[in-house]
Amino acid sequence: MRKTFYFFFFYLIVVELVSSCAKERMSPINPEGDLVLVNLSLNGEIDVEKSPLTKAFTSNDLIGIQVYQGSSDYAYGLFDDVSKMSIYLHTGKTYKFVCTVVKDGKSLVYSWNSNTTSDDKLPIGSSGTTVKIVRKKGQYSIPFINNISGTYVNTEYSEAYLSTYDYSGTEIGNAFQYSSTEHFVCLQYGRIETSRKTYTNYPHTDRFYGEVSGYKPSSNDFLSIPLKRVGFGLTLSVSGITDGEVDVTIKNSDRTFANETGITQDTVFGVSMWSFFDLASAYQYADNYAENFTVGVIWKRGVGVTQDLGSKVVQFKRNTVNLVKINLSTSTKSSGLSVTLEEPEINTEQVLVGN
Repeated sequence: MRKTFYFFFFYLIVVELVSSCAKERMSPINPEGDLVLVNLSLNGEIDVEKSPLTKAFTSNDLIGIQVYQGSSDYAYGLFDDVSKMSIYLHTGKTYKFVCTVVKDGKSLVYSWNSNTTSDDKLPIGSSGTTVKIVRKKGQYSIPFINNISGTYVNTEYSEAYLSTYDYSGTEIGNAFQYSSTEHFVCLQYGRIETSRKTYTNYPHTDRFYGEVSGYKPSSNDFLSIPLKRVGFGLTLSVSGITDGEVDVTIKNSDRTFANETGITQDTVFGVSMWSFFDLASAYQYADNYAENFTVGVIWKRGVGVTQDLGSKVVQFKRNTVNLVKINLSTSTKSSGLSVTLEEPEINTEQVLVGN
């Protein structure tokens, strides 16, 4: 029995090596028409200062791109170097590009660093469907998982056993993998796995998304993918505290974006960046996209009385610093909560990204 297991283990290793080598040698699919090299770049709202594009990115950012030939999968890749984003395409064919950028993604997106392969069940998409994701060293998880399936020998626990998985993490390759069956599955969603089995639908990050449809390549071509910020900035201003202390929460059904307690004087909090969950909708309806959030305030008065001033629903707009201004000078139980909202456009040099 032991000999059979070791033989099978050796067989799996050989299959994996052969498969990896074959993928690296794989030429672009559907070789009809002339094959041309197209250089890609990114622009749009990510390049606010109109500076050279390379200055808009850092080596800590993660860029995921999915390419379709017609309606079929064609290629995908994970990059941290914009200068290496080039792809072979066929003239006479029509292509669609989907791209997302996670600023500071190497620090935010969970990456498996162990030499031991492992798998976990995690949700994808908007329906909450749970899939098993394999983890190998150097691979980044959601949103950069792909639909590669297979079987491996799991040695994470006390004894080895065969395990099957439906999806896989992705390594930074700075090159496209050409495939008619494999593709990214989560680029259009804001969800990020931040640590093993821990994920958030509205991550604390600056996020961008863009699409190009109906593209037909030609010789020595150059394609720029326009990106839009698919998130929002948030800051909070509290004034009018005459006694005691104030607690403020800002949240939606998924998570709490601000939970400031024990405020005793007029305070303006710094700007933080957050991603929406439905990135495709935030991109498609970019000019008017907004989501509802709830602001709640409790005032613990100096005389020992706690006033729950209630809550107010406000709309946070895409690509704006949503400044929630709370003025307590006229706020009592009878008059209710006084909240106003200002929405200046985001200046990327002033925002704070990360935890």
